[in-house]
Order: sequence, then C-alpha cells, then structure tokens
Amino acid sequence: MCGIFCLIECTTNKTKPSFPTKSFEWTLCKNVIANRGPDSLNGLEESIAEQWHIQFYASVLWMQGSQPVSQPLVDSDSNIFLWNGDVFSGSLFEENLCDSNVVLTALQNSTDIYCTMKEIKGPFSFCYYQKSLKLLHFGRDRFGRHSLLFKTTENHDSLLLTSVAGKDVNNIVELPAIGIFTADFSNEKIKFGCSPWYEPNERFFKVLDDFSKRFNIHVDVAKVEYLPKLGELFINILTDCNAGFLRYAEIASETTSFDKVMDNLLKISNIRVTVNNLLSLLDESVKRRVKIIPKFCRNCTKLQSESINSCQHAKVGLLFSGGLDSAILAAIAHKHVDSNETIDLINVAFEKKNNCNFDVPDRKTGRQTYDELLKLHPERKYKFIEVDVSRKELEKYRSTQIFNLVYPLATVLDDSLACAVWFASKANGMICPETEPYESTCRVLLLGMGADEQFGGYMRHRTILRRNGWEALTTELKLEFDRISDRNLGRDDRMVADHGRQSRLPYLDEDFVDFVQKLPPWKRCCPTEKFPVGLGDKLLLRLLAHSIGLREASKLPKRAFQFGSRIADGKENAKDLSKRL
Repeated sequence: MCGIFCLIECTTNKTKPSFPTKSFEWTLCKNVIANRGPDSLNGLEESIAEQWHIQFYASVLWMQGSQPVSQPLVDSDSNIFLWNGDVFSGSLFEENLCDSNVVLTALQNSTDIYCTMKEIKGPFSFCYYQKSLKLLHFGRDRFGRHSLLFKTTENHDSLLLTSVAGKDVNNIVELPAIGIFTADFSNEKIKFGCSPWYEPNERFFKVLDDFSKRFNIHVDVAKVEYLPKLGELFINILTDCNAGFLRYAEIASETTSFDKVMDNLLKISNIRVTVNNLLSLLDESVKRRVKIIPKFCRNCTKLQSESINSCQHAKVGLLFSGGLDSAILAAIAHKHVDSNETIDLINVAFEKKNNCNFDVPDRKTGRQTYDELLKLHPERKYKFIEVDVSRKELEKYRSTQIFNLVYPLATVLDDSLACAVWFASKANGMICPETEPYESTCRVLLLGMGADEQFGGYMRHRTILRRNGWEALTTELKLEFDRISDRNLGRDDRMVADHGRQSRLPYLDEDFVDFVQKLPPWKRCCPTEKFPVGLGDKLLLRLLAHSIGLREASKLPKRAFQFGSRIADGKENAKDLSKRL
C-alpha cells in the first residue's frame, strides 16, 4: 500500500524565479499522503518533454518483498513508476519479491502497457511515465479497490493524480475505474486516451461522458483486445431458474428450523458441489491476503535495525460486525494465520445522545459471533476490540480529518460510512472481556465489501424479485456489480489507509468473482417469502458459513454498517449532501 502523488505542469508560462518549487497541491496533500505509508516518503522532480515539469511523490507501507522499497521507482530507461497495489496471483506474481519492482520490470519490457496491466490479479492504482513516448499511463484496477483522484485545469496545461487530497483541492474527482488512461505530453496541451477494461457499453460511455464534460476534455477510446466480461448473465434465458434454490423452496415450508433447512439443502449434490467450490475459492482468496505480508507487525518494522528477528503481534485484523460476511472471513483466516499470532476483531460503536451507551446492534452480534468463533477454534487467539466513539470524539475528527479524506464525495451516506470505517480501522479501543486498552498492530484489515452485491444481500433485492421477477433481479445484480467501483471502495480505501493499514477485500478476488458472476442469481440467493430474511438473502453464502460450523452467524439478517454501529440517522436521506462535511 502506498500514497501516490503526481503533478505535471506546463512551464511555458511559468517565471523562472518561482519555478520549480514545491507545488501548492503537494503542500495540501503531503500529510495525508504520508499517513498512508509510514515506512518511506520520497519525491522526484524533473523537467520532461521540454516544456513540462513533473513532481512525483510516494509514501510506502511495506507489504511485499524482504525489505521496504522506496518510491518513486526509476528504471534504466528513465521511466518513472508510482505503484499503490498488490499482485496476489497471476503471471506477474513473484513470491518473496517486491511487487512494485516486478511490475516496473514488466512495464519496461512491454510493448503493450494495457496488456501488461490486465495480467495483474490484485488491487491497484498507478502512474507510469514512459519517457520515450512522452506518455503518462494511469488508472485503477477493474473493481476500483484503491483510490486515485484526478484533476486537470481548464487550459489542460496541468494534470494532478493523487491517492487522497482534501477540500482545498478544488474540482478534483475520483478517476473512473473503467480502464487504463493515457496522457500525451508531446505538445503544450495534454491529450487524453483510454483503453477500456471491457468492450464499451452504454454505461461505459455514460461514465466517460460525465468525466469528460466535467473537465471539458476529449478522451480517445482505444480499440484493444478486451478482458472477458465477468460472468455474462443471460437475462433472457431463465428456463433453468427452477434448478436453483427455488426448486427446493418447499423445504423451508416443511420446518421452522433454519438449521434443518440448510442441512437439507447441503445434502443436495449440486448445491453441495457449488458450496464446496465457492469455499475453495474464498479460502484461497483469504490465504493470499493474510500470507502475502511481511513477518513484522507495523510497530516491529521500525525495530528491525535493533535485531528484532521475530514478531508474534497481530498482523491481520478484520472490521468485525459479527455478521455473516465478517464471520466467514474470521473463520477462514484462522486456517492461514500463524498459530502463535493473534487475529484482531475490531468492532465499532457510536454514542447516541451523550449517554455513554455503546450497546449497539453490531456490538451485540459481534460478541455473539466472537463467542461462536472461540468455541469453533478454541486454540486461536482472537482479540475482540471494542472501539467506542463518543459524540465529542466523532465531531472532532470528522471536522479535522475525515471531511478531507472523504472528499470529493459528500453525501449523508458517504459521511456515515466514512466515519464508521475510519474509526474502526483506527482500531484503538478496549479488549473484551478484560477491558484492557489496546491499539491494534495489524498491517492488514480484511473487509467484507462485495458480498452483498454478488449474493443479493440488500432488502431491495427482495422487493425487486417480488414485484418484477427474476429477470429484473438479474439485471439489478449485474448493474450493482458493474458500478461497484463508483460507490464506496475508493472512499473506504482512503479511510483505512489514513492509519497506515491496508484494506484487503477477499470477496473481490478476481478468481472468486469470476466464479460467482458465472452463477445465475437463482443459484446465489432466493429472497422470496418462502425463504425468510436471514435465510433466502445471500443463501449460498449462508450455506457456506453453515458448512464450516458457523451455525449461528449463518442465520443473522443483513444489517447496514451505518445502522448497526448507530452512526446514521434513519430519518436522513442517504443521497442528500451532508451538512456535517
């Protein structure tokens, strides 16, 4: 994980006494960029393409390789690379090597930057200046898991790209995660292009059109060999829907026990095979995300020079509501985290009405599922960390830090979720039940993002199915996953990384996603009245949880994070602009 910053400006109209200097933008962004990478902060400034001046800066959180590697990286051809990402698998994965070095080498040897980048399996945002062609390549992975913000001036004589900015950096937007962009610096005006991740469709052109109009730019769309679409859903071919959970819906009416329903479903061979395949892929996804990590916690990294040879502190944590998604991740992580290390389960609650009461819904389910995990894996050292946020503390940090990190987003929903994720990932609370103060030492936080969109976890999915049938639900699930990069992932990345930790999202692993998206919705969920709330929604995932022993967690109904932690006011419209930011 890194904080990356790239500013390229035309020098034609700059007076020599004042240029080059540290830019106004870097002054505004420096501290929040530094927070993302506590292991290194470096910069590079130089003139390029005669009339252009470049400022590249990067902070580094060491995540791969035997030692931290500072950025910006410069290869033997003077190409410059900023990398904020992780290669978890695929042809560019090299065990025990720093992935930023591996990717830079691949780019230097590549004749097609787009084809090289699409080989990467893992989250990323990046900037790569290719000196020989005077081109800057930049972008986010196809799910948009890491933040990258974009700004260009009205005259198109400067370009700013940064992991995080602030409200004083006007007219900046989240870069759409629709492909690899290029900026050509051969002339005094920047020319833009884009190589799409997928064959352009109506949504692609709408996103690109909105982006282009915002900055009054034209973006040429390259003709490339596209990545295959994830899980082509045949909306008009619904003849086999009775082969999914609907065929077995009568099982639910024969008994009132959720356990018996799931036991009976798991006895059906084709369902059991699907659950086992899903578990195998999720197991591998979690394994990659907890194993590909330095052997030191973030505190002991600083002590390596003092001959610290081993570290048994927590290196992995989870944002832990106790619900279905986080419970599954905690149980699977147990298999792959070293047995002598702790796994931190971080549970956040917000005070209401200045009454010092933090007994919110997520705290109750968190404790319940924590107890279930202890019974299931008594040998594992789980720490249940209760993060209690007073109204005074919320107001303080929202107005001094969070409001800058969430920018350029600004809705009521963004406000609520940003605050919840920021305080949870700060991971400073009390260990339950000892009530001992504790701040997590973990580098990696596992988050459950992506599960609801893929497995039909929202109440609106039930409503859509009831009113308009499977075709409408198929369309909705496809749309929701297509736009997942536009919604919350960049924002949540900015919140977690502000504490020098990295968010990792096992439900958005490429191999896992590809398998799920190839399943028609009626093989993932069954949100009908025959399968009540807490069973039919995300039914396939509930069966997975049940099969690994999480019998109680598998039955918990979906609860939105902002309501479970009690930060949100249900009377507010989530889409309205927040007056608190």
